[in-house]
Amino acid sequence: MQLQEHAESYRALGLGVVVLTYDAPEAQQAFADKFDIDYPLLSDVDAATVQALGILNAEYAPGHAAFGIPYPGAFVLDTELVIREKVFVEGYQTRVDAQSVLLVARRALNLQP
Repeated sequence: MQLQEHAESYRALGLGVVVLTYDAPEAQQAFADKFDIDYPLLSDVDAATVQALGILNAEYAPGHAAFGIPYPGAFVLDTELVIREKVFVEGYQTRVDAQSVLLVARRALNLQP
């Protein structure tokens, strides 16, 4: 929801926003509808992507209801889809601030305000 509040600021700089969660597409759609989310939500129910990216929260083993939760954070990719910066925190209770990620993206991609 916080990201949605700042989505227009990202777009104003020419940045796209995509979110990856371990939720099933149906749950994502319900969330998107409820909170008017207008950016893509990608589903990673088997945690293959978060494992490949090295951001899987290892507190939860396969079979646990919370398995697949990634560490909260964001990757900043350039137009060639190269990761230029990443901002992550351990655990799941703390979230990365959307405005802070925007500042990191501006710096990493040399964008003017």
